[in-house]
Amino acid sequence: MHDDVTIRPAGRKEADTIAAMWEETGRRLKSKGIDQWQYPANMQRISDDIRRGNAYLVFDGPECLGTITVDAFADPEFWSLNDIPGDALYAHRIIVRSNAAGISLGASLLDWAPHKAAKAGKSWLRVDAWKTNPALGRYYEAQGFTHVRTVDLPHRRSGALYQRPAGSVTGTGPRYLSLEAMLHDENGNEDWGRTSEA
Repeated sequence: MHDDVTIRPAGRKEADTIAAMWEETGRRLKSKGIDQWQYPANMQRISDDIRRGNAYLVFDGPECLGTITVDAFADPEFWSLNDIPGDALYAHRIIVRSNAAGISLGASLLDWAPHKAAKAGKSWLRVDAWKTNPALGRYYEAQGFTHVRTVDLPHRRSGALYQRPAGSVTGTGPRYLSLEAMLHDENGNEDWGRTSEA
């Protein structure tokens, strides 16, 4: 199990799946004394990201193991013109469910996203992390990210900024199959076939 996983765009009816993972992770973090994600998932934002094709789910067979959102939005409160914000893709809402703990699934997602950035002609994959979760920052650094700076705005909980070169891989997680285009069966129903290797 988990030797290969599939990463594919979330379907229009899967916003609740992403929200449930958010809430599950929020409870798990709270039990560890971490104040990250202690508020309800923003369903409108999730739905908008699904509609734009930016929200992805990762599966082992029929079992959903996690999610990641990747887009070109450079938060102007964090990334300045000196950062050349258009030269990167940005990862958000990276969640690995507890049923996938210990298999380095996060490493697979963080190998897939720089590959996506390189295919888009970008130089970087960037993330902004929770300022009060130093373990998360250390995790990103272990995954090949460099700490750019921390922007400490009183109205923002995030602000620790990291980037990793586009196309870079660590190869420490499960192999992944990347699907970008939804297929349909003979009845017009959504169907994800294995047609596109990463």
